[in-house]
Amino acid sequence: MKKIKPAPLASIVVALFLLISSLYYLIIQSEVIPLVPFWAGGLVACLVLISASALALNRDATDRTRVAWIRSRFLPLAADLVYFLAVFLLIFSGRIRPDLEFEFLGLSAVFTYDLVLPFLVLLASFLVIKDSINLLYGYSTRGREVLVFSMVRLSAVFTLLLLGGIISVILYRGIGAISWEFLTQPHFRLGTEGGISTCIEGTFWLVMGAMLISAPLGIGAAIYLNEYSKHTGLKRIVTIAVGCLNGVPSVVYGLFGLAFLVATFGLSLLAGSIILGLMNLPTIILTSQEALKSVPNSLREGSVALGATRWQTVKKVVIPSALPGVLTGLIIGVARAAGETAPIMWTAVTFSATPVHMFYGVVPDVFQPVNNLCYHLLNLIYFLGAWDVEQNAWGTALVLLALVLSINMVAILIRNYYRKKISW
Repeated sequence: MKKIKPAPLASIVVALFLLISSLYYLIIQSEVIPLVPFWAGGLVACLVLISASALALNRDATDRTRVAWIRSRFLPLAADLVYFLAVFLLIFSGRIRPDLEFEFLGLSAVFTYDLVLPFLVLLASFLVIKDSINLLYGYSTRGREVLVFSMVRLSAVFTLLLLGGIISVILYRGIGAISWEFLTQPHFRLGTEGGISTCIEGTFWLVMGAMLISAPLGIGAAIYLNEYSKHTGLKRIVTIAVGCLNGVPSVVYGLFGLAFLVATFGLSLLAGSIILGLMNLPTIILTSQEALKSVPNSLREGSVALGATRWQTVKKVVIPSALPGVLTGLIIGVARAAGETAPIMWTAVTFSATPVHMFYGVVPDVFQPVNNLCYHLLNLIYFLGAWDVEQNAWGTALVLLALVLSINMVAILIRNYYRKKISW
């Protein structure tokens, strides 16, 4: 039975306290931090506990392993202990203060007290956890495994906390603005009154226009590259080019649309739909390609063996089997198009509350500009401080967040539904 080492366990407990509390104050950015004395005491406690654990581990080792341990482990551990002592001395001496300023080569920078101190303590807590786990397991392979898995778990927890924090803040601040009038009325008086109905309408038609352009082109290009193209070099070049286009910043697409599309179609729904469709095209091609690659070749060979042509095989066998991945890529494209601002702010949108003009009640006038949730939110942010638009801005952000999350949830449900129907 493994002997329990109380000192490393105690240092881990203290480190978790330092980690949670410092992360909390790092997020809320409070000017007053009442836990500073406890942080200083925790750092001293960790310094003493880790030093005692290291001395005990060194004392129990043989002469041969002691020399190897000092060479490979002592210097990193000593560096961590010096860091703990330095942070404690900075806190104790008052060097870290609200008007903290650094100067180097004539350049100076001022860092706020509520940012620097929690960050230093947060980093110290990570080092304490690392050293404590290594000492607890005697720097063995098992200890390294536990350390890696602990860091992975902490990363997952931090990701969930950050996502939950963002959603909670937007929900808390924006829920007060949500009402039936807010969702069904246009805005007026620079967004201080009214709602976002024209923004929702304009966003819908922009997304629909973008998908009408990008979905057929993207799926068709993926089918050709994966099922018909016999030139491996050409396929590789096209795939690399599409991947590079997928990484182009959205503002570059907006500049392209301003230079070429606006000159032809004017500031209009059509120009915005085209630029959003071009921006979504690489994503749809890549996701559709991966979905088509996941279909086993045995299904294609079996279809051809039964006398089916290549197009019949693609239509009846390959596309139905790859449908979950293709639909997921399309819906991700919808979410991306709904959340973009830069590509359309110069090509399609205005801050006007004029509704989309419809022909026969179903077809929009594609040559007129529209409003958009993202652009509307951007303008409300510009007006903060000058006009009373903060509540409407948070309400718009909540509607936009709910829209994107709903689209992604639909993508997950569709993918899971079709995956249950497919077996090979």
